[in-house]
Amino acid sequence: MTRRSARRPHAEFMQVWEEGYVGTTETFVSMHMQGIAVLKGGRLRRSDGSLDQPAITAWVRSATKAVPYAHLRLQRSFLGLTPPAWVPAGIRIDDHVRFGTETALTDDNLRTLIGWGEGPLESGKPLWRLQVTPLTDGRVALGILMHHAGGDALRTLTFLRALTTSKADAAPDPGEPLFRDERPAGSIELPLLAWTTWWRASPDMRGRVRACLRKPALRRARRVAARVTRRLRDRPARAVTTHSGHRTLDASIVQETATQLDGTMNDLIVAAAIHAGAVEGGPVRVRVPVLRKPTEGSRNRVADAAIHGDRAGSSADLVTTVKRQLADARAGTTRLPEKAREIGYATLVPWVSRTRFVLGAAVDEVIVLPASLPHDELSMFAIFYDGRLTVTATTQQSTRLPPLLDSLATFLTNAPPGR
Repeated sequence: MTRRSARRPHAEFMQVWEEGYVGTTETFVSMHMQGIAVLKGGRLRRSDGSLDQPAITAWVRSATKAVPYAHLRLQRSFLGLTPPAWVPAGIRIDDHVRFGTETALTDDNLRTLIGWGEGPLESGKPLWRLQVTPLTDGRVALGILMHHAGGDALRTLTFLRALTTSKADAAPDPGEPLFRDERPAGSIELPLLAWTTWWRASPDMRGRVRACLRKPALRRARRVAARVTRRLRDRPARAVTTHSGHRTLDASIVQETATQLDGTMNDLIVAAAIHAGAVEGGPVRVRVPVLRKPTEGSRNRVADAAIHGDRAGSSADLVTTVKRQLADARAGTTRLPEKAREIGYATLVPWVSRTRFVLGAAVDEVIVLPASLPHDELSMFAIFYDGRLTVTATTQQSTRLPPLLDSLATFLTNAPPGR
């Protein structure tokens, strides 16, 4: 018996909503997650100022050795009989680490620093790529490109945490190699593995019948038909029509503003997005992620809630409205949607409260682009790291970013009393 046949096939099936993230070329491209960690000092550069590329590559290889996301690739099933799955994949570190030429950290360069100019990720390889670029101010940008199908924002920050250490003189923990006794399940094997998983999930036939009836056969057939015909319905990804900008604020001031308005920082972030998006009048609606049940096995443990509001009242009124709606969404309470224009997405994610390091270089700033759809008018992502709140806004290219960022910063640090 060969070594390959002795190893167990490994597959982690996607949930329905995750499958939608890779359903077509357009959704696959639009659901990339992008961010930048700005690094200061350390041993990233040689004495002549150039990047120490071998040391950086070795660091990434060691830091990702025990990170499952870094070693899984997408596998579609035979005839679309099951959802796609994640299967183990050997990686060549050079396929995932790039080095850019020196440039400035400006809002115009964010996507360049992330490495978007090279194009989207390759679906046949693990869905991540890093680009390390020296900056003109002496710092170094670590651009991160990942995919939403592999996890939500919290998982992305877990990946970034694995790349960093808590002490400047520490090395990354390589952990144990993954999938040593497992091999990638093939396309034809996925239906059998799905059937085996379903069979073992219930202790008796009665439970299996109940599980089968919960998902009607017609619905299952429709999903299979959709997968089979998806190639015929596919279309190229749209050209990027958005641009992004960011501001870094003192988190204590933002927290004080939220407290004065009887809300949390997340309530305030969502209210700021609504306030900025409703500048032309009328109610608007934003998508806001809320955590699913703690027992949820999906990599993406968030569901989008539709939160609406306008500029008709005071800032305190708006924050109160947002706070109530978010509480209802977490409790699973649904309300009749009010007529409102959907403008985009808004969220706040806390990362860590202490400085992290890469090769002794301190993570000075973290900039995360929001999960913005091509048609969104305004999307916001705020990350709380080491006493600072970095707010990134993505909007259509026809919208001037500086006034928008000024408006958001003013609301977050000194919320206006009314209009």
